[in-house]
Amino acid sequence: MADAAGVSPSLVSFVFNERPGVSESTRSHVLEVAAELGYQPDPRARELRTGKAMTMGLVVRNVANPFFNELLMGMQENAEPDGVSILATDTQFDPAREDAHVRSLASRRPAGLAIVPVGDAAAVKLWQRLQPDTPLVIVNATLAAAPEVPHITPDDVSAVRLAFDHLQNLGHRRIALLSAPADLMPDRDRFDEYLRLCSVRGLDPMPIHASLRGDGLTDHLRDVLAAAPGQRPTAIITNSDHTAAYVYHAVRQQGLSVGTDVSVVGHDDLSTSALLQPGLTTIKADLREMGRQTYLRLTDSTLGNHREPVTLVVRGSTGPPRRA
Repeated sequence: MADAAGVSPSLVSFVFNERPGVSESTRSHVLEVAAELGYQPDPRARELRTGKAMTMGLVVRNVANPFFNELLMGMQENAEPDGVSILATDTQFDPAREDAHVRSLASRRPAGLAIVPVGDAAAVKLWQRLQPDTPLVIVNATLAAAPEVPHITPDDVSAVRLAFDHLQNLGHRRIALLSAPADLMPDRDRFDEYLRLCSVRGLDPMPIHASLRGDGLTDHLRDVLAAAPGQRPTAIITNSDHTAAYVYHAVRQQGLSVGTDVSVVGHDDLSTSALLQPGLTTIKADLREMGRQTYLRLTDSTLGNHREPVTLVVRGSTGPPRRA
């Protein structure tokens, strides 16, 4: 590269590391030659020279959920101009896999880690032991055990309240909340708000604790919906549009209709949610903005928590309960 440009290797390094002391004409010439040759500096060499990692880690719960793809894209859009790559891994709601991924990423010594945790703060505490001086951000979870770590979340309390109010105003009194099992639940504030609303409004709670992975979720929901008409929920609030699609499937397997026999509310407003039949009523949040806010907190230690605003988007998956 240096020979082709007719300059010294150190000058090439100065150009690509944006060091001062290089004229604009020389910088432009070096970059033009690099583009012609398809030259890219070796990030590993740069890390060894500068002592600064050019990668950040992202640990998610279920890569099949498009929510996490949007989050990743929001991070990447802001990381790429800085020359930083995002390395993403998937725990599949398995604490053992989460532990292994955190250990593997720690051995790579990235510039920071964003984690969408499973259950309590075990993985967070593990990272803090292994990489105590490396930035850490918790995403899409509220962990009281780690208040010192920046949290990036949707406004979960408002999300549950918007969905609950909408369904109750339609006339529903048997409103269920679909959530992870208690020992894997990372967003306890959603569940607590649901229980509070049931209590103050005189409704019996109908929580559905189930694995949120595709395998087994439909079967679990089908068993819930197999109850007698006066005992099964007439409406289900889900934790994501991804799991809402499994509710649709279970409702139809029981010979019931979405929006008529069982109303469904999602969360995220994915681009495909309006295409479902009927379109999914859901809670909308700017997922890419959550990714951007995550990256900002990995690069600026002065920033604290971020709670992304949410709104209700009403479509055909919710309606008044069917009368007996």
